[in-house]
Amino acid sequence: MPLKSKCAYSLLPLCVLFFFISTSAAQDLTPQLSFLKNGVTAHRGNSHEFPENSIQAFESAMELGVDWLELDIFRTADGKLVVLHDQQTGRVADRDLNVLVSTYDELKQLDFATQFRRERGLSINEVPAIQLPLLEDVLQRVMRQSKTRVSIQPKMSCVPDAITLIQRLGAAPWCGFNDGKLELMAEVKKLSPATPVFWDRPPGSNIESDIQIALDRGFESLVLHHSLITGENVKKIHAAGLEVGAWTVNELVMLHRLKQLGVDRIYTDRPRDLLALQSFNRLNELRCEGRYPKHLQGVCLGTNETIYWSFTTELVKSDFSGRVLKKISVADHHGDLCFVDGQILVAVNLGKFNDPAGNADNWIFRYDSETFAEISRTPIPEVKHGAGGIAYHAGKFIVVGGLAPDINENYLYEYDRNFQFQKRHTLPSGHTLMGIQTAAFAHERWWFGCYGNPQSLITTDANFGDLKRVTFNASLGICGIDSNRLVVATGSCEPNVGCDGELQIVLTEELLSAPSSLPIKQ
Repeated sequence: MPLKSKCAYSLLPLCVLFFFISTSAAQDLTPQLSFLKNGVTAHRGNSHEFPENSIQAFESAMELGVDWLELDIFRTADGKLVVLHDQQTGRVADRDLNVLVSTYDELKQLDFATQFRRERGLSINEVPAIQLPLLEDVLQRVMRQSKTRVSIQPKMSCVPDAITLIQRLGAAPWCGFNDGKLELMAEVKKLSPATPVFWDRPPGSNIESDIQIALDRGFESLVLHHSLITGENVKKIHAAGLEVGAWTVNELVMLHRLKQLGVDRIYTDRPRDLLALQSFNRLNELRCEGRYPKHLQGVCLGTNETIYWSFTTELVKSDFSGRVLKKISVADHHGDLCFVDGQILVAVNLGKFNDPAGNADNWIFRYDSETFAEISRTPIPEVKHGAGGIAYHAGKFIVVGGLAPDINENYLYEYDRNFQFQKRHTLPSGHTLMGIQTAAFAHERWWFGCYGNPQSLITTDANFGDLKRVTFNASLGICGIDSNRLVVATGSCEPNVGCDGELQIVLTEELLSAPSSLPIKQ
């Protein structure tokens, strides 16, 4: 039988008194902390990229910028609180031990990266052995920063032990609890009324009853199985003054749907994807600050939430709010652009775009993405009718451009990383007005935006097959974001005022499911 916590029995009154005294002192720290509030709970840490419930998974999630970690705890035979989801170790480790009748020294001998390694086909050199962490180890790491908190899920009756540890470390401001067992979550509120409780609800749960219980017990949040998430349920929970959470969701389409329904918090094994989704959502209807003498002709995304805009004679960098961070005047005509290895590469034709005689003056200009200092100019004479668009994938650049009026196909010019010409690819796309203006590689496909009335978007697979042409305007810029969406640029010009630029988000499947408008048989 496992040893019982002394705090849970004869010393309980003393422990509770100590808890309340310490809580007051610890809460004095709260104004000095600046916890995030982005609704992303890393389920067992960043458990998609690292072994679940490991120090590595928790540290990765904190580096990504989640506002809460979630972890599970058991008490060992010698009274240690360890971080593990299952009572038996066999699912994740190299041996199967029962945590409740094992000592921590015994559990430390196991390799808790075993299943992670096996599932991904990785070697022990790629993922070294990992020891089972103590809750104390995790709390001490979390307390070194002030952005991310940790929600503790007790997998057995050990709430008093956990609260005693939290208070001994002074970790109260960093901690909350979650679980579906009402008696355990009620015990948290009894011992620590100020500690946030996320009450997990299973499929089929009665939402009206859950709301009333949560209010009676002082819980802050109902975390529903994602199958319970409807617009009506979200409204009911919000009307009661409670936060709405969902567990455990990893598919981007579902993540996107839940955010649209107004879910405040999502538990996920893939926090990087959810944070990126939330970040990219800000791009929808984002407008670049300012007006510019000439029209927008390309966009791309950089690192650290930066956007690069090519306004033909001005190169602009903004953040994800549209605020301009840097801009410079450039030669006319700067066209589409792409971000590669800290550099911005722009397709430039110096004003001779769509030259029917094939005499366009074509270049690739490279700029440092931070300073906009010009790095180089490389001529690309192969692009006969004027360089307009550029994209990069798998070690090769594709440049696209103008087209003479009597030509019923488009041309893609392939270059290596040093911009040595490799070959020309032909797309049986039919004629598009002025050829192709923008290019991107995303979601294992190439995307090419064209002028015209109506405008056309051409897409192919990675090898330029599976050609599809749809009526859609991506002629001012296109690039990929997460696994099923694209960001597309729009813009307008007003006489004596100038030109602007804006971004919209488009679902990839909507474009791929649209009727093809290919004018000729492939």
